[in-house]
Amino acid sequence: MARLTRRELLFRAVPLGVAGIAFVRAARAGSCVEPESESLRTSLNYVATAPDPASSCAHCAFFTADPAGGACGMCKIMGGAIDSTGHCDSFSPPS
Repeated sequence: MARLTRRELLFRAVPLGVAGIAFVRAARAGSCVEPESESLRTSLNYVATAPDPASSCAHCAFFTADPAGGACGMCKIMGGAIDSTGHCDSFSPPS
């Protein structure tokens, strides 16, 4: 078995790392996750898909729908973008 030099290893590994970063960015672009709100989402037991569609974020008093009609909206509690199909412990039906 031929041994790789460090230079050859780097030349082979760097394109894989760049492809991995591009893949992660593409996956995040399709979702409403904002990394800075991750700890708040965890503390509120936020899930991207509500177990009961009637209690999804789209039906919550704290949710503001995207005016362009996208799947992401804004949450007054989380202070950022969320999935309209999501759910958290702070769900409150509109009054």
